[in-house]
Amino acid sequence: MNMINLLGRLWYTLDRRHRLITLRNLEFALPQLSAAAREELARGVFRHFVRFFFEAVEMLLLPLPVLRRRVVVRGHEIAEAALRQGKGVLAIVAHAGNWEFTGMVYGLAYHPLAIVARAHDHPVMDRLIRRLRERGGNTMIPKQGGLKAILARLKRNEIVGMAIDQNTTTKGGILVDFFGHRARTTPIAAILARRFGTPVVPVLSRRLADGRHLMEIKPPLPMDYSDDPAEDIRRQVELQSRIIEEWIRQSPEQWLWLHKRWKNQYPELYQNL
Repeated sequence: MNMINLLGRLWYTLDRRHRLITLRNLEFALPQLSAAAREELARGVFRHFVRFFFEAVEMLLLPLPVLRRRVVVRGHEIAEAALRQGKGVLAIVAHAGNWEFTGMVYGLAYHPLAIVARAHDHPVMDRLIRRLRERGGNTMIPKQGGLKAILARLKRNEIVGMAIDQNTTTKGGILVDFFGHRARTTPIAAILARRFGTPVVPVLSRRLADGRHLMEIKPPLPMDYSDDPAEDIRRQVELQSRIIEEWIRQSPEQWLWLHKRWKNQYPELYQNL
């Protein structure tokens, strides 16, 4: 723990860019906090991701049965019930807790996941990340051009996981509320849910005080079917974002505040960064 704190302090001190992104995000999203409270929370975010790095090394090296004991899964019966519909499951995920750890163990212990993700720009890092994600039996679907593969997995009644809490392009995103501000959010899960009736299930993670990880599977989100499909999709995306925001607020130090979440609508927030 002392090493984690030391490295977290060092990273926070030296990495001006991510320190300022984090602090500006926190001031923007949680204005009720004092400056001192925001700084302490920001330091906690850096400590969290230092732990995340060490846990990633463990995921690559430790025996799978050891890793399995480090995760508590709550709500597995919800996923089983959703799969019984025979339309696959769209698992919406946030960059909260250690989502990589819980996803790996769920694939190992229950059902392999097909994870939609962008390839890393650096080839060596991309191979390591792929190894980490596939070691427990999961597979990856490229974010760009992956729709055909997503549909194929759903047709085979598999679980497809996709993160929806990061900024997306103006062309591909829908504006919904996130921490009181409009944020561009991917609608792909909502579009597929409305088109094919696939259940959308929030699957969220948190590091527990004893060092283990919680994966909580929540009930499928309701989908409206009105005469206005675009509005039905927008409401579904807004509900997805609200569920994720509520989860983040419970342990805000475990979310990826280092990301420029609001850069499409509020570019001035990240000026000179």
